[in-house]
Amino acid sequence: MAAIVYFSRAEENLINGTYQLLTKGNTQIVAEKIALKVNGQIYGVETIDPYPSSYPEAVAKAKLEKEKSILPRIQAIPSGILTESIIFLGYPNWWGCYPQAVASFLATTSTKKKIIYPFCTHEGSSFGHSLDQLRQACPEAIIKTGLAIRGSRVSKADQAIDNWLKYVYFQ
Repeated sequence: MAAIVYFSRAEENLINGTYQLLTKGNTQIVAEKIALKVNGQIYGVETIDPYPSSYPEAVAKAKLEKEKSILPRIQAIPSGILTESIIFLGYPNWWGCYPQAVASFLATTSTKKKIIYPFCTHEGSSFGHSLDQLRQACPEAIIKTGLAIRGSRVSKADQAIDNWLKYVYFQ
């Protein structure tokens, strides 16, 4: 069975140039769709100190974490997740990279001999540098072709997810 591990942020977000209140983060929506399709165990990475609900304040905190290489403390990871050999790893693209909460997850989890299927949400920058960053953080993992979905289109992403899974997972 596969593990679907994701970091997502709800509340105030910038969608198509305007602030919108989200009850569920875009990456979480994609993660849930993938979990249903692969019948996987899902886990949301949660920081001990949550990001502010205000989008500008959350962006400022994320930028500071990235610039200073701060790894936020995260909630304990269920042991069942750690034993899976296949991980679908999802995150929003922040500042051209995955969020530091994902870096915290990777720093506390062995990815040796794991197969990682990355997916991200973004508003125009696709994966940015996050795939290179992922390869550097997980040198002993097999990183498969990823899926980047525009956050403002996650509700209409079912076909893209199906096509990606058919191509990379259900071969």
